[in-house]
Amino acid sequence: MLKKTPVILIIFSLILISSAQAYPITISDNFGSEVIIVEPPQRIVSLSPCNTEILFAVGAGDQVVGGTTYDTYPPDAVNLSKIGGFSTVDIEAVVNLTPDLVLAEYGNGEETVNALMNLNLTVVSLNPKTLDDILDNILLVGKITGNDESSILLTTDMKQKIENIGAQTKDIPDSNKPTVLYIVWHDPMYAAGTGSYPNDLLTIAGGMNIVGEEGWPIIDLEQIIDRNPEIIICSGMGGGSYTIMEAITENEVLSTVDAVKNNKVYPISDPNVMELAGPRIVEGLTELYGYIEPEIESNATVIATEDQTNVSQSPDFSILFAISIVLLMAYLQKRRI
Repeated sequence: MLKKTPVILIIFSLILISSAQAYPITISDNFGSEVIIVEPPQRIVSLSPCNTEILFAVGAGDQVVGGTTYDTYPPDAVNLSKIGGFSTVDIEAVVNLTPDLVLAEYGNGEETVNALMNLNLTVVSLNPKTLDDILDNILLVGKITGNDESSILLTTDMKQKIENIGAQTKDIPDSNKPTVLYIVWHDPMYAAGTGSYPNDLLTIAGGMNIVGEEGWPIIDLEQIIDRNPEIIICSGMGGGSYTIMEAITENEVLSTVDAVKNNKVYPISDPNVMELAGPRIVEGLTELYGYIEPEIESNATVIATEDQTNVSQSPDFSILFAISIVLLMAYLQKRRI
């Protein structure tokens, strides 16, 4: 779920990269393609908002010359030359920016990536699926852009924040953990399943994902009713979180679901911290923990109360002992008679 890096290894890594990194370097991207980076990139075009966030976060922001129309963070990304949308990349616009590195993503589409590669552009493609993938990609981008040290420090800080929350939840018994449904759209209803980074975040935050299917499956109303989540998280881009929440809470069919009955349907106010596979994912984890932790406490209280009730309803040992003595005395008295 989250690979731990020993502190000594981090220190050793920083020592190794304290001198200037030698180019060319050869890396393997998330598509399994071997890519040669001849020299430190000076003109980078990013084809997704999360790639842009990573580039700026590791210290390569000054080298980024182009991004998508959805790039809004950090604020400087708004001023980048635009190359179209996430899934509607304008190939000509990319070429006109004369990039020495194009940082692509799975959602751009294989056709787009292949078209750019066929134009002899250096393309590195990312496709993070888990929390570990996100951390690895930050390190990869740091390596490619000559920002190894800052990327290691960034991911070390992220891991510490993740582990701080994980330490609060790792020993909680499953019986105390609330069941959670994480939805990214409502028509049809797409949910985060196993093997996705929201699933990793839910687990670390102390929740139990009701969706056992892999990836991002479609889940129907009957499944929700049957699995009866105690918490529902709604996370959709462009204000979609609140649209999803309304679709859930206003659906009479779902009125019997615990999360709906108990007003535990939560919209993520800024889905970018959850949906973009970049450094701000730890902010999303913190928000999730804020929703899940009170339910953990509530479940623990209910279970403790039930246990106490069961004890109080059971005959006390001292009472049983007294009854036994009375019965014994009666038996002995009868024998004497």
